[in-house]
Formats: sequence, structure tokens, C-alpha cells
Amino acid sequence: MALFFRRSGKEAGCEETAADALRRYGMVPGRVHVVEEPSPEFSLDAFVNIISASGTGGARPAGLVVSRMHPDQIRQRHGLETTPIYWLAARAGDDVISPNNLGILTHTIVRFVEEHPGCVVLLEGLEYLVSNNEFIKVLRVINQLNDLISQTGSVLILPVDTRAFSSREVALLERNTERVLPGRAR
Repeated sequence: MALFFRRSGKEAGCEETAADALRRYGMVPGRVHVVEEPSPEFSLDAFVNIISASGTGGARPAGLVVSRMHPDQIRQRHGLETTPIYWLAARAGDDVISPNNLGILTHTIVRFVEEHPGCVVLLEGLEYLVSNNEFIKVLRVINQLNDLISQTGSVLILPVDTRAFSSREVALLERNTERVLPGRAR
């Protein structure tokens, strides 16, 4: 279950802002954040806390999840009742994206970000995408999303188990992204 934090020193009843939550997790708007972790727990916790905090004008930022975990598991563990969640899986169904179809994946994320500037997107399952596609093709998708995220002031959280990649692939992935190490978050 996700924890909802309040910064110390604030009066009771004052909610943490999305900007505060981003800072606490070492993230900034308009950037793709590669979170180096073997399991996406830190990334999911950050995502839930950021979209639960008040944003500009008091509204909460919109959020989108694309994950290898089944949407029901994410909803139960993290209380995401209305957040759109897509499952990366090699089967047909509603809210399922095939790992072989990078075009549909890209279109889904691009459409959401264009409709919700300043949103937060969690893309979990990069290792799975690479196991079903060439690394360079997946990198092109990340780079394309990076351009859009920068233009819209949105945030893309990309949990990655770096053990699954060569040092060259990690370097290419981190070249135009922000690196986040969970143990060093504020």
C-alpha cells in the first residue's frame, strides 16, 4: 500500500503539493526519470504520491500507468480507482497493449500527454519491451516521449532494472534522462 506523506513543518490540513512530491522523489517536471530499481515499488509510490498531491490551481495532476503488473493488482495495492492503467501483455483484451506493438504503446502515451499537459506517466516493463523488440527501437520510443514530456511539462517515470542491460544500453538510456536512485530520494 502506498504511503501518503506530508512534509514536516506544515500546518495540519495543508496538503503536499505536486511540486513538493516531485522534489521529494528527486524529480522535476518536463523530464523522463530513469529509476534504477529491481522492483518498481519506489516508482509506484512516487507516482501515487505525485498524482495525489495538489497541482497548479489546486487540481491534481492526471496520471497514466502502463505496466507488466495486472491492473487489478496495482489498483488494490495502491488505491488507483480512476487512473487509467494499461497492461503490457501478450494477450488480447481491454486496456492491454502488446509488447510487440510499440506504435500502439507510443500512440496511447502521446495521446494522454497531449490531452493532459503536466501529467505523470509511469511506464513499467522496459525489460519486457526490450525482450520483445530490439533495444534501439525501444530507445527511439523513449526519446520520442522525452521530447513530448519536455514540451508539455509532464513527468515520465521509467523504472529500470539495470542488471538486464549492457552498460552501453544503460548509458544510451540515461543520456537524455534524469537518473533517480531510490535510496537517495529526499
